[in-house]
Amino acid sequence: MFLLFLCLLAFGMARELGKALGASEVSYLAPLVLVLSVFSFELGIAGVLLLAFLFAYLRWSLDCLLKAVFVLIYAGFLPIYLYMVKSQSSWELIKLVFFAYTVDTASYYAGKLFGKRPLAVRLSPKKTWEGLAGGMLGGMLFFYFINKPVLLAVPFVLIALAGDLFKSFIKRQVGIKDFSNLLGEHGGLVDRFDSVLFVAIFWKFL
Repeated sequence: MFLLFLCLLAFGMARELGKALGASEVSYLAPLVLVLSVFSFELGIAGVLLLAFLFAYLRWSLDCLLKAVFVLIYAGFLPIYLYMVKSQSSWELIKLVFFAYTVDTASYYAGKLFGKRPLAVRLSPKKTWEGLAGGMLGGMLFFYFINKPVLLAVPFVLIALAGDLFKSFIKRQVGIKDFSNLLGEHGGLVDRFDSVLFVAIFWKFL
């Protein structure tokens, strides 16, 4: 059931990314990449390259190849790390998701209440150093409550921030506010899972 959920998530994120980049048809290939990745990383990477090549060949476009590779890695391959965390235990997956959202929420309110110094104007004008400090504090408190070294939260907060800014870069380049309105004011799936996906890559090192 969880793999089915991840396949739907992969399709949804690929649909949003593909639409933003002008290659929405590639979304149908993302779940296949995810399933291949479950068997092995090597199959997953091979699937990304071969399916992206097929997609681009049918359109005879290098631009389509690059877009397809990006979409399939981000939406099709990266969710495998959520599968890996879930394989450890459901509790680990819950902790991962709550950590990412705790950092995001703490950053938002700290920035809203105290934010004055912009963090990355070109990427996300509303992000501030004060917001980052609030997210750092929220991440440290979360690690304290789950009995992990508090200072270990620092790199994980920065990884969550990197996931957020990575997504923001794409949005700024294509000129959109959110990837979709699927989740109302919270935007689309890519908007909600950006930090979660990046943090999931490194969660196994805890």
